[in-house]
Amino acid sequence: MQIILNGIIIGGIYALIALGFNLIYSSVRFYHMLYGILAVLGVYFLRFFQMTFHWPFALMVFLASFLIGLIGMASWQWFYRPLAITKKASSLVMLVLSFGALIVVQNLIALVWKNNTYSISITETIKSGYQFFGLSITFNQLVILITTFISVILLELFLGRTKWGMAIRAIGDNPELTTTIGLKTNQIILIVFFIGSFMSSISASLIALEIGVRPTYGLMLVMKAIIASIIGGIGSIRGAMFGGLLLGITENMGIYFFGAQWQEVTAFTLLTIFLLFRPQGLFQKYQLAK
Repeated sequence: MQIILNGIIIGGIYALIALGFNLIYSSVRFYHMLYGILAVLGVYFLRFFQMTFHWPFALMVFLASFLIGLIGMASWQWFYRPLAITKKASSLVMLVLSFGALIVVQNLIALVWKNNTYSISITETIKSGYQFFGLSITFNQLVILITTFISVILLELFLGRTKWGMAIRAIGDNPELTTTIGLKTNQIILIVFFIGSFMSSISASLIALEIGVRPTYGLMLVMKAIIASIIGGIGSIRGAMFGGLLLGITENMGIYFFGAQWQEVTAFTLLTIFLLFRPQGLFQKYQLAK
């Protein structure tokens, strides 16, 4: 059972990063590979705040994630949008350009902060563990689970109960619908990039609490987001959550039985199974009334 619990914990991080990625993909229909390295950049912002200002941890996470949200918006407005809208670039072209941007930003981070692993700490007290029915869990891990749960609930409420949420749900299938409710498509996409990037930074901060983060983790994070999104179902918020959890549990089982070197093999084996037998994923995306 401890193996499954540990898998759920790492799966919670995968779920959180998949939520933001899924939201962005559903709106723009191309793989935003830059997403992963922006998440990593958020950790380095957090590290800077922690070493410079010594503010409350939650405030520093919020500020770092807010900055990443703004950078995410800028990446759409000044990098993606001219290519996707003006130049009518294909999804493949956008993927290649986005991957190139990931490499550039990754090297810039390594240039400024060196290619070192950074771990984030709050206080010594959070390192203590708790015992429940023979299972051990740390405070950090509780934070991961609670943050994931709250994020899913808030995102579900936002998408299902607000005007902006309805527009975000509509834009992937019916962009014209956003105009009928008084909102412009570009405004919606900017909001989507902000929310998705904000969530990516939070998820990377949680990873830094557990194992640390380094510049080269950007590609790994976005690949986990892609795999979890496909497993759960592209466009489904619940799917992103369950896809991340299933990925985390499967990886942890693979590590336990076969060793850490099989972690990525396990992940891609799971992805292959879903692509072959259930390509639509665990859940369907939102269906809007006509």
